[in-house]
Amino acid sequence: MKLDLSFVLLLIVVSIAHGQNGPAIKLEPCEVPGTSPNVKEKAKCGSLEVFEDRAKRSGRKIKLKIVVFPATSKNKEPDPLFYIPGGPGSSATEDAPFVAQDFARVRERRDLVFVDQRGTGGSNPLNCTFYDPDDAQSFLGHWNPPEQVRECLRQLQPKADLRLYVTSIAMDDLDDVRAALGYKKINISGGSYGTRATLNYVKRHGKNVRSIILQGVAPSNQFMPRDFPEHTQRALEGVIAECLAETDCRAVFPNARSDAQTVLDRLKKGPIEVEVKYNERLARVRLSRDLAGEAVRYMLYQGGSASRVPLVLNLAANGNFVPLAEAALLYRRAIVSSGSNGLYLSVTCAEDLPWADNVTRVQADDATFLGDYRLRQQKEACSFWPRGELTADYAEPTRSNVPALIFTGQWDPVTPPVYGETAAKYLPNGLHITVPSAGHGFGGLDGIGCLSDLSTSFIEAGSVKNLDTTCVSSIKRKGFVLSLPKPAK
Repeated sequence: MKLDLSFVLLLIVVSIAHGQNGPAIKLEPCEVPGTSPNVKEKAKCGSLEVFEDRAKRSGRKIKLKIVVFPATSKNKEPDPLFYIPGGPGSSATEDAPFVAQDFARVRERRDLVFVDQRGTGGSNPLNCTFYDPDDAQSFLGHWNPPEQVRECLRQLQPKADLRLYVTSIAMDDLDDVRAALGYKKINISGGSYGTRATLNYVKRHGKNVRSIILQGVAPSNQFMPRDFPEHTQRALEGVIAECLAETDCRAVFPNARSDAQTVLDRLKKGPIEVEVKYNERLARVRLSRDLAGEAVRYMLYQGGSASRVPLVLNLAANGNFVPLAEAALLYRRAIVSSGSNGLYLSVTCAEDLPWADNVTRVQADDATFLGDYRLRQQKEACSFWPRGELTADYAEPTRSNVPALIFTGQWDPVTPPVYGETAAKYLPNGLHITVPSAGHGFGGLDGIGCLSDLSTSFIEAGSVKNLDTTCVSSIKRKGFVLSLPKPAK
């Protein structure tokens, strides 16, 4: 039987109108929080329903939250920029206004698309509360307190099959969004865990990718937090070496290296009791070696906060542990207790912890400032958290001809340059750039507008060829903080 040509054309039109893999997404004008309080940004919002169990294609469905910042000029390109945040557990749509600001020039010709990964933000979030906001000490204990993790598990299991919240499934969701929005090819910018997700997307859906930007590569065989101690130690020693190479910093902290060892030796004897500011009042807390090491690690994440490390360690070496304890409290509240902790556990318990010990290496607790507490405590939480299944090639490197621009901070304590270099080996159309004096992020450095310029040029060209990177050499630290600010009168 012959098909009527008009009927065939109708099928094609309907297929296009409904995306490639399902119904089209209806985007509506909306306002989202801006980069400042009481400021709203105009955008377009929508959602897409996907099966939680993509393999069975039955049962519970999840609504994926989507925010699009449309291109600002009429001369619009067809390939948007998708953003994948870090974590795992951060919300892409909550980051949207800040990312839109950073990529303002890219947005002139391309839509910016933000999709909350399943388990985060507005996409069936797997949020847990592990600490008591009325008790400062609760923030300075176990990474994931087992009792609270078990309670979180009880609360989440009625609303989610926690085995189905791994990276590969989330990236198939993302491709459904791409198709339903009618984009043939996309560009992707991923940071930290977002680089792992981006590389996984390229591995699974590379034909739909025009280019990728990676910042702080977290490869699928990193097996967090196995190498956190040695990477943190490398970063700490690098920042201290920079201090000692700078005239002013060396003059104020000539014993910066021994200061770090003095602090570590003191904390190994037991916790320090210290009085800190908490919720507009004073609270007495105990600072352990684990939390002090974690505080230094997070200070090393950004160039600006890393510039305070020699000062904070010097103060502690001389008996003032208050700034170090306040830093520990700040980062536990701002980073560890934020985002979707349930999603973090679902991802890392499936993708990292099962293999974290299957490597012949010494993780001596005494060998590094950070120590191995994260590995021990995260393993404890993962021992009873539901574990998802991974594809056979999950830990294999992503081999692709997709153009890739890769940035790594010189003193990144979690995803050091070696990961960017390794990823680039399998991306022949990629370029890896080590950013001087930078950490996991690039805040607190002079000249970082260079990186924005490079990203814009790269997205515009869709290639690293002829990309002028000479401005990278002009990036530098703004200087080290040499004293505490004087109290206001």
